[in-house]
Amino acid sequence: MARGACGATMVLAVLAAVTPLPAAAQNVAELDVNPRDVRLGVGERKEVLAVAYDSDGDIMSVTFQWATTNPQVVQVEEDPSLPGVAYLRGIGPGTAQVEVRAGTQTRQVSVQVTGAAIAGPPGVGAATILQIEPTAVFLFPTEDIQLQPLFLKDDGTRAEATTVSWSWLGGNVAQVDQTGRVVGIAPGRGLVEATTPTGLRRRVQVQVATAEWAFSVPIVSLSPTESDTVRVRVPTQSNRPVDPRSLTWRTSNPNVAVVSPVGIVTAIGGGRAEIVAAGFGQETRLPITVHREVVTMTVRSPPGDTVAVPLGGTVTFAATPLGADDRPVADAPLIWIVGDTSKIAYRPVDSVAVGKRIGLTTLTVRAPGDLEKTWTLNVIASGLVLDRTRLGIGLDDRVSLAASFADSTGVPLAPASEVTWTSSNTAVLQVERSGELRPLSYGRAQVVASTPWGNADTAEVFVQGEILVTSMRAGSPDVFAFERSAPAQFIQITHEPSQEFSPAYSPDGSRIAFVTDRDGNFEVYVVDAVGSNVQRLTTSPATEGYPAWSPDGRQIFYQSDADGTMQIWAMNADGSNQRQLTRAAGVNQQPAVSPDGNTVAFASTRDGNYEIYLMNLDGANQRNFTLSQANETAPAWMGDSAIAFVREDRSGGTPTRMVTRMNFAREESALTQVQLTVTDFAIAKGGDLLAAVVMSPGPTGATIQRLFLIPLGQGSPSEVPRQGERDQLVTPAFRP
Repeated sequence: MARGACGATMVLAVLAAVTPLPAAAQNVAELDVNPRDVRLGVGERKEVLAVAYDSDGDIMSVTFQWATTNPQVVQVEEDPSLPGVAYLRGIGPGTAQVEVRAGTQTRQVSVQVTGAAIAGPPGVGAATILQIEPTAVFLFPTEDIQLQPLFLKDDGTRAEATTVSWSWLGGNVAQVDQTGRVVGIAPGRGLVEATTPTGLRRRVQVQVATAEWAFSVPIVSLSPTESDTVRVRVPTQSNRPVDPRSLTWRTSNPNVAVVSPVGIVTAIGGGRAEIVAAGFGQETRLPITVHREVVTMTVRSPPGDTVAVPLGGTVTFAATPLGADDRPVADAPLIWIVGDTSKIAYRPVDSVAVGKRIGLTTLTVRAPGDLEKTWTLNVIASGLVLDRTRLGIGLDDRVSLAASFADSTGVPLAPASEVTWTSSNTAVLQVERSGELRPLSYGRAQVVASTPWGNADTAEVFVQGEILVTSMRAGSPDVFAFERSAPAQFIQITHEPSQEFSPAYSPDGSRIAFVTDRDGNFEVYVVDAVGSNVQRLTTSPATEGYPAWSPDGRQIFYQSDADGTMQIWAMNADGSNQRQLTRAAGVNQQPAVSPDGNTVAFASTRDGNYEIYLMNLDGANQRNFTLSQANETAPAWMGDSAIAFVREDRSGGTPTRMVTRMNFAREESALTQVQLTVTDFAIAKGGDLLAAVVMSPGPTGATIQRLFLIPLGQGSPSEVPRQGERDQLVTPAFRP
């Protein structure tokens, strides 16, 4: 049979019943000891197992002799009831060799002890204090424990030992012999009393109770020939340990692993099995996996041994154990150890370290085969950035700002934590702790996100109505805003005696482009959503109008007759880089940019009548979209695959103006009724509401421009109230 520690533990349970052979017959051919390397702390106790074999490979029952090269570091305690089992106890820090001899064979165990040294030998002099260790005892019925007396002087130093008399107080619950060994008998409580000839007395409470015990780990994972000690504890009794010698041990498959009478598990071959421990009326099973041998480990992490982790952010740290064939050993366990858990948390489920508190700590991963990798982690308070620095919202909107930690270039790294939110104008806007904005009235407020360590970022928030419109109610055409829920409550944005019209919200809702003749001719201007910070963008002597933003807010498309006829132009949002996009004969006007930012729709008469054309943002690939004999104007995108426009149809004798929707499959549907003569319109971003300018005769015969809100679904059209007969409502626009 194969020899070694694995075979030794399979038959250890019967060693105590084997009659020792005469000394002359103890011809030990081979001696094995397991484990060969032991690490323990001062005061800690670990088991080792020695097994002797004869020349046929059979296990022998022999006398083992144990010795230590340095008793100041480690001492050996033998168990006469279990031949071959010894306990190593750490005495002081250092290294030593423990030698076991059987016949002519010897083997060594390398021992490393860490921690503070145990106090020296007992002092001299009479004891004035008697202590008992442990100070409280839990036992199962039939379980035993050895109590140890400790003799001290008044100053706490050790005194000379003396005899102790032991007695039991408490009925038929437990009993104690004169060596101090206590045995549980039946559930209940009682006291053990220790007395010295000089009258010192100490009592220890003993509780005997049945309770479930459990293994200290959920699973054992080993590679062949590796060993580990399985420990049993009682969770309901302060997680106290159970002496493994009180239990009987076996495995479900000795070809996978074997276990000694003291709970030392040794892996034999690959596979899965169970360690079965029984005792005190209970049997519990512990899964064990024997995986392929691990010879190396690869890691995935940022470069370097010191890694910066943003506070509140995450950094990936992953490891893979590999076998001799460089393939991953899936069942091999990895142990992740964080030096200071107040600074870093490691999440094995997604292999990331999370920064919790500023400072330095370590992260270590250990794999079978004594493989180990350690990183130094520096948790830093990185920069703070908001997901938006400008935005416009309405009174009915519920919008949140998000703060992130960022690197030195401003690139977000992870969601920010410990952020404080403040508003510069709480009458206009309040901010919840989560970053949610609560608009209270129309106006402007600065929202500041800050951290305890001084990082901050600011967003300008403008609270304004959802729908823009040009109204004559102030005497001259000015830009106003209102909410769909309160169409009679207009908020005036421009206040000039000149004409202001054709407003268009920027994609973030914080700016409004519009057209005005305040400087002598019609030019494109831009203003904050509440009417402040007016800027002129075009400065030519031509007539410009109908501004439309690109979805990214970087460009504005508009119409201009700078070359003698109305054409489509584009410029940067600050007015720079003005360039002409169309040059076809006739009129080219009313640009509208698709939501994906790739296509511009516009109205053109190049084929003799007004039709909707499309082109790329740079003016290339101009093509006819509607291909009809009617006049189509005022294009507006409905998603990226359909366009709505005003169609004027004179084929029936009486001209009609309706809003029509056409998709790229050329399927059409009417969005307004035939009795409404629509001249202009706008559609809400959600596609649920249409604002239509309807032309109708007034009481004096003059034409009136009225505004209707038309639900694109259920609901009836409703007119937006005008202020007097002279009021005209034109050029509507929705906030994106």
